[in-house]
Amino acid sequence: MSENDHVSTSEVTVYLQEFSNGNKDALDKLYPLVYNELQKGAHRIKKQFYNLDTLNTTAIVHEAYLKLIQAGSADLKNRAHFFYISARAMRQILINASLRKQTLKRGSNPKVMHLDDLKEGLLLSDQTTEDLLLLNDALKKLEMQDERQAAIVECRFFGGMTIEETALALNITLTGIVNRKNRI
Repeated sequence: MSENDHVSTSEVTVYLQEFSNGNKDALDKLYPLVYNELQKGAHRIKKQFYNLDTLNTTAIVHEAYLKLIQAGSADLKNRAHFFYISARAMRQILINASLRKQTLKRGSNPKVMHLDDLKEGLLLSDQTTEDLLLLNDALKKLEMQDERQAAIVECRFFGGMTIEETALALNITLTGIVNRKNRI
């Protein structure tokens, strides 16, 4: 994933195992090792949506981290699986921000704005909000037909993962990914 893989992979694995065993402090040690890669993933997502928004990629990464902490220990199998779970968290954050913006735009349930709402990226353009919600709907439909295929799209689009990393994260063969990719 990055030029630092060879340096930190073993450390990342140790911290992932500790976190999976219930040690929440391990995530605090892991976070600095993977922060730059998570930031790149969030930036990639921002670029894919026309790079027009004032979307705060740092806030997305921090929110994803908070989601992992709130979820408690999880069975994080390896580095690639961690980035897949992080990509899912980023997707949820963007979709939630889009849904809140859409709700505010329609005027239903007006509410007082909180700092957390701004931090999470309510500054999405109308077009980006619509695109994210359409993408989310398409992924939900795909997930109903083929969960594995939807997970591949999530890894590749939201996680910016290579085919090899996606195969590792989802515990499937490269051939399995290529065959499924050709069906999209």
